[in-house]
Amino acid sequence: MHRLFLQAKESKLGGKSGQDFGDVATSQGEENASVVRDQLYANRPTQYTPFGFTNWEQQGGTDAQGNPITEWTQTQGLTPELQDILNKQIAIQGGRTDVAGMLTGRMGQEFGNQMDWSGLGPMGQVPTSQFTLPEGDVGDPYQTRQRAEDAVYNQAKSRLEPQYQGKRNALEIKMRNQGIGPQDEAWKSQMEGLGNQENDAYNQAQWSATGAGQAESGQMFGQQMGRNQNTFNQAMGANQQNFGQAMQGSQYANQIRQQQMTEEMTKRGFSLNEINALLSGQQVGLPQMPNFSQAQAAQPAPLYQGAADQASVNAAGNPMNALIGAGGTIGGAMAGHW
Repeated sequence: MHRLFLQAKESKLGGKSGQDFGDVATSQGEENASVVRDQLYANRPTQYTPFGFTNWEQQGGTDAQGNPITEWTQTQGLTPELQDILNKQIAIQGGRTDVAGMLTGRMGQEFGNQMDWSGLGPMGQVPTSQFTLPEGDVGDPYQTRQRAEDAVYNQAKSRLEPQYQGKRNALEIKMRNQGIGPQDEAWKSQMEGLGNQENDAYNQAQWSATGAGQAESGQMFGQQMGRNQNTFNQAMGANQQNFGQAMQGSQYANQIRQQQMTEEMTKRGFSLNEINALLSGQQVGLPQMPNFSQAQAAQPAPLYQGAADQASVNAAGNPMNALIGAGGTIGGAMAGHW
C-alpha cells in the first residue's frame, strides 16, 4: 500500500506530461506587458494646432537592472512664423540682458551709500505762538467818576459862589439899612438862614455831581469795554488767520520734505528700475495642445486562469486520476498507522 502511494505521486496525468504552469505564468506576464505597450502607444499621438505641434519619439534603453526598455521623448515646436518671432525676441532679450549687466555697476554705487537725509528741508512744526493783540486798558473807573463829579460840581460851584456872595451882600445892606448889625440876633438869624440855603445848594450840587459822575463813569466804561471787545474780536480773528497761515506753511514744509524724500529714493533705485525694465518682457508661449480621450487600460487574455481551469477539467475526466487519488488517500492513512 505504501508503494502504491509512491507510484501515485510519481504518475503522470492521463499518461501524459501535466501542464507547466510556470510557462503559462510567463506567457501571462508577456500578455500583460503587450497590453500596456499598446495602451502607451495609443496615448502618444502627434498633435497639430495653428500655433505649433507636439510629438513623441521612442528609442531603446535599459533600466536599472540592465533590462531593455523603450524610452520616450516629447518634442514641442512652433509654426515657422512664431518660431521666427521667438528667435528675434530671444535675441532682443539677450541684448537687454547685456545692457542690464552693464548697469549693475551704477546700481552698486547708488545702493552702496546710505541715504543722506541732511539735505532735506526741516519738518514743519505746529504753531505754538500766540498771535492775539494785547487787550486794551479800560482805565480806572474811579478816576473817571471823580473827574466827572469834579467837573459837574465845579461848574455848579462857579455859579453858586457869585450867586450867594451877591445874596449875602444884599442881605447885609438891607439889614444895616434897617439898623440891624452883626451883634443883633436878627442879623445872625438872617445870615444863618442864608448860609443854610447856600449849604443846601452846594449839597444839591454835590448830589448832582455824584449822579453825573456815576452816569459818566458807566458810559465811559461801557464805551471803553466796547472798544476793547472790538479790539479783542479783531485780535481773535487775526489770531485764527495767522494760526491758519502758520499751519499751511508747516504743512507745505512737510510736503516739500516728502517730495524731497521721494525724489532721493527714486534716484537711489532708478538704475534698479531700469534693470528690471530691461529684464522683463513678453515672450512667445508654448503652444497649448487640446485634450483628447486617452485609451483605457485593456484587460489581457487570462492565459494562466484558462490553463488552470483546463487542467482541472482534464483531471476530472481521467478515471486513473481518481484511482490514484483514492490510493494516495489509503496509503497516507496506512503510513500514518505504521
